[in-house]
Amino acid sequence: MSLNSSFRKEAEDLVKEQMAAYDPSHDWLHVDRVRRQALKIAREEVSQGKTVDIELVELAALFHDIGDAKFHKEGQPTGREVVMTFLSRFNYEKADLVASIVENVSFRKELAGIRNDWAESCIELHIVQDADKLDAIGAFGIMRCASYSGYKNRPLYDPAEEAQLNITYEQYQAQTKANTGCAINHFHEKLFRLKDMMKTPAAIKMAQKRHDVMMEFVKQIEEEYSMDE
Repeated sequence: MSLNSSFRKEAEDLVKEQMAAYDPSHDWLHVDRVRRQALKIAREEVSQGKTVDIELVELAALFHDIGDAKFHKEGQPTGREVVMTFLSRFNYEKADLVASIVENVSFRKELAGIRNDWAESCIELHIVQDADKLDAIGAFGIMRCASYSGYKNRPLYDPAEEAQLNITYEQYQAQTKANTGCAINHFHEKLFRLKDMMKTPAAIKMAQKRHDVMMEFVKQIEEEYSMDE
């Protein structure tokens, strides 16, 4: 089942309004890419005999960055609250499930290592997680990393700053709060890890090419800085 046009339009308008407060790495165009990627993965899963709620995937992908912790300010409604308020207007019966997926999409949540039976088995969650990760790597991932670093006024490359390999949830939280780190370190700390965190067969296949693009990019950066070209 897919969303009807008027419902989809209102959902898109809400997302555009929410994303207008974010930087270009988390704008409406990012959300739309994740939505399209999620639907592509979902259809691939269906073609392999899996049961997938396509409507749920699309809604969760559309709303996945609402209330993003990187942009959320004290006193603002949470992503769950925004999503539930919107969907209650339509008496949407799976509103709580959409909100639960939105709450669990981020790398930050996966890094925290909080596991439960639902998160381990919900294929719609896995699809949206994978779609979001795919947009964080490859060519778009490179541009998004640079964009967010500029937004946070972080260095693009600081050779004096060592990357925190195998960064923990606590280290990631502390780094975010202190607004430290540089763009190239973000590849070593997070982006290079995403390939091995994919959960659906389609995303696993797509991730390798994008991973290789990033590896080549970082290698070129290091060569240019060292002037060993």
